[in-house]
Formats: sequence, C-alpha cells, structure tokens
Amino acid sequence: MRYQEENMKRQCLQFSRACVGLALLLTALFSMPISQGLAQGTMVVIDPPAKEVAVGATTAVDVRVENVANLYGAEVQLMFNAALLEVVDTDASREGVQIQPGPLLSPDFMAKNNADQTTGRIVFAVAQMPPHEPVNGSGILATITFRGKAAGTSGINFSTTQPTPPAILSNRDGMPISASTRDGSITVTGGPTLTPTSTATPTATPKPTTTTTPTPIPTPAKILGYHTVKAKETLYCIGRAYNVDPYAIARQNSIVNPNVIRVGHKLAIPNVPYRLPAGKACPRQFDGTPTPRCRWTHKVERGENLYRISLRYKVSMWTIAETNHITNLNYIRAGQELCIP
Repeated sequence: MRYQEENMKRQCLQFSRACVGLALLLTALFSMPISQGLAQGTMVVIDPPAKEVAVGATTAVDVRVENVANLYGAEVQLMFNAALLEVVDTDASREGVQIQPGPLLSPDFMAKNNADQTTGRIVFAVAQMPPHEPVNGSGILATITFRGKAAGTSGINFSTTQPTPPAILSNRDGMPISASTRDGSITVTGGPTLTPTSTATPTATPKPTTTTTPTPIPTPAKILGYHTVKAKETLYCIGRAYNVDPYAIARQNSIVNPNVIRVGHKLAIPNVPYRLPAGKACPRQFDGTPTPRCRWTHKVERGENLYRISLRYKVSMWTIAETNHITNLNYIRAGQELCIP
C-alpha cells in the first residue's frame, strides 16, 4: 500500500511539472512578436488599415511591403471612391497627379505614377537601377495623401483586375516575388453623406494654364511599330535601332525592371525620339517593314541651324545631316525641307 501511494505522488508531481512547462511555453509563444514567432509571408498592405478624415481635411496612408527578400522592383494598382476622396498631388511641376515614392526602393526608374481622380484608380510602379542592391525586410513603398470630399467610407483596395495581379514584386532578375495584399479604408466625416443614387459630380482638379508654342512640333504617330525581343537583346540596343528612349519603351510596355526583358516579348515602340550614347544597335524589325524614313518634315526658317533643329526634335544633328545628305553642318538654307528621322 505504501509503495502505491509513493508511486501516485511521483506521477502527480511529474504531471504538474509538465503542465507548468507547457504553460510557460504557451506564454512565451503568445507574448513573442510575430516577426520572432511563426514565419510571415511577404505582404503588401495599406498602413494603417483604417483612418478617419473630415471633409476638406487631408490624411495620409502608406503602402508598405512586409517581410520581403531581394526586392528590386514593384508595381501596385489601387482603387478608391472618387466621390468621397481625392488624391493630393505631390509634384505640381509634372503633368497629372502623383503620389509620393517611399524610401524602400530608390526611384531610379519611375515606370508609372498616376492617380486618376475620375475613376479612382492609382497606378504606381518603380524599379531600382545598378549599383543599388536588392532590398530585404520591410518598409514604405509609397505614401498617398487623400483629401475628404463627402461623408462616407471608401475602401483603399488593391485592384484585382485580371490578368494583372494586385501587387507585382520582382527581384533584380525580373522574376516575380509572391506576395499577398491587405486592403484599407478611410471614413470621411463632417459633411453630407453621399448615397449610391447621388448625382454629385466630383470636383475637377484645376489644371495649370499652358502657353501655346508659336511653332509646335508636329505630333507623329504614337506607336512606330512592334519589335519581338531576340536572344541577348536589351532595351538599350532596341532603343538605338529606332532612335527611341529605352525608358519610354519600358513605360509603354509596363516593364517594371528595364534591365530585364524576356525573349519573345513583343514590344510596342513609342515615338519618343532620343539619342543614346554609342553602342550596340539591334536589327530593326516591325514585321519586316523598315522604320518610316521621315518621322517629321521640317521647313527651315531664316536664322535656324542644324544644332537648334536637333534640340527641338531631340534627334542628333549628325543623323539629320546624314539623312538629308548635308555635307556641311554649318550650311542649310531658309525654305529647305528637312527629313527628321
């Protein structure tokens, strides 16, 4: 009998110690910060997830990237209720409405930065360039400042328009980084509440007045043609082939990382003249059709010279001279028509 009593006491003591140990483990786990506990996947979130703002006042939310590795480029598309909110422009010197790039990525190549006040759509795409190193960890990708227009609650939602993902993250090699998203919301207070049947018209954002150029450059076609990427080709050699800004090609084709293009990608070549430093030029394509010889035709006016004309059209004066068989760069005559390639 005594032996059985002693054995029961030992079992109870062991059970008590196990319970205490389990309790201590659970306490430590639930008091531990998330970053030190279970692994958290990469996320793109609106921070804070909910805010309030009065009609006429402003408030800011951040687009944050959490727990990312080897980040080099990012693109997000967001939707908001344009009847309740408007985006405050952060750069009045540029056309359109822009949001503020954050410190997470160096804005070496700003592929897209536009807020549409009518449709309530924001598109923001940025990529780093060498010698910047890929980013690890968490940080602010962009900051959006909103102004309240009418009472109500507007979602700040990542667009789920197919086939474009709501958030695109990529590494230096242009490979996608898987990430989930978390939406946010802003409640506007202090004014009349708009109902779904309201006919209120969003207030148009005033646009700065522009002066008309006495002799404007003719507007050529927006797209010159299409180029299918071959092995070892880059945006720079394609740009040289058509005398087009390679960054404009990237913007036209929604390329987040201009250093990475894939073989077989059919690129629309925009008509954005640019003179690149000497280097490799890719063979022209456009489905076997040569590039239009004259992008513009310029009639020389008295007092003009090739240098000024080249600045106006952003085309090398030597290219203009070669195209027009001009042997003396200092001699062109008034009334002469020049082919601008």
